Amino acid sequence: PGTVKAATETETCLFCHAPHNASPAAALWNRRLPSNTYTPYTSSTTLSSPGQPNGSSLLCLSCHDGTIALGEVLSRTTPIAMAGGVTTLPAGVGRLGTDLSDDHPISFAYTAALASAHGGELANPATLTGKVKLDANGQMQCASCHDAHDNTNGMFLVMPNQASALCQACHSKT
Repeated sequence: PGTVKAATETETCLFCHAPHNASPAAALWNRRLPSNTYTPYTSSTTLSSPGQPNGSSLLCLSCHDGTIALGEVLSRTTPIAMAGGVTTLPAGVGRLGTDLSDDHPISFAYTAALASAHGGELANPATLTGKVKLDANGQMQCASCHDAHDNTNGMFLVMPNQASALCQACHSKT
């Protein structure tokens, strides 16, 4: 739905997925993973320990950190040309860069102990069975709140965020 488009390529799924020559990082993944060192989220109130991105968040960052060309896919020997000469994700809300210190923390274990340590202001992870989900390792990832395959709610959110509904799936400020 955005303004960044391929010059001629019409296979939209190809930018992330390929039936052959895919990366073992994820099912049919068609991009190399970034090897950057990221500055993780920090705050005086954070009790979790976000480290370097992993899991699905690392897949997201293969475009959204702006360091790997959008058209650089594993299944092609030459990059896919992008309209307007764009190579990486342009500056804006979708380009996170490698400094994640001001973005929601990712790639950390969201545990019952963590929720309890926040004095009731975080939902118990066992209750995250709806649209907002942790990954198979019990970690908060980009995909906990965003679904790259569905933009029904805008910004690829997994649910509407009117009145902070998405945020309140995990956070309950007292």
